[in-house]
Amino acid sequence: MEQRSDIDLVEAVCQGQRSAYAVLVRRYYSQVFLVCLGVVGNVHDAEDVAQDTMVKGLERIRQLRDPDQFGHWIVKIARNLSINCLRRRAAAERLVGQRRDEPLAESTAADDLHRAVARLPRDLRLPLVMYYFDGRSVKSVAQTLDISTSGVYLKLRMALRELHDILTAQGETP
Repeated sequence: MEQRSDIDLVEAVCQGQRSAYAVLVRRYYSQVFLVCLGVVGNVHDAEDVAQDTMVKGLERIRQLRDPDQFGHWIVKIARNLSINCLRRRAAAERLVGQRRDEPLAESTAADDLHRAVARLPRDLRLPLVMYYFDGRSVKSVAQTLDISTSGVYLKLRMALRELHDILTAQGETP
C-alpha cells in the first residue's frame, strides 16, 4: 500500500479504508510538521498543530477536489492551523501580560539558536527550517511555499542575516 499513488490512497480513504490514510500520514507528516514548526516557532506547538492537521485532513478529505494535490492541500491546512495557533498564543499573552519566549538564565548554544529561530518573522523562519533543518532542496522549498527559487534564496539570506543579528545581540547582553 505504501507505493500507491496519492490519488489511489485518497479514493481508498473516501471509501472507508482508514489504513490508506495512515499511509498518507506517514508520507506527509514530516513536511506538515516542518511547516508548523516554521510558522509557530517551537517544537511543542508544532507537534500539536501537526497532529491537529492530520486529524482535520481525515475529517475533510471528501472535500478535496483533486486527490493528486493531497500534499499541497494538507500543507495549506497546516499553515492555516499554525497561524490560528499564533493568534491564540498572542491573545493569551496579552491576557497574561508576559511573553513565553523570554530567555532563561542559563542556556546552551542550541537553546540560543532555537530561541533566535523562533524570533524570526514567519516568512523567513519557514524557508530556513525547511532548508537547513529538514535538508530540503531550494526547489522543494519553493514549490511548498509557492514562491520562486530566487525568492527562497533571498529569504534564506535575510533569515541568516537576522539570525546573526539576534545571536550577536544576545552575546552582548550581560
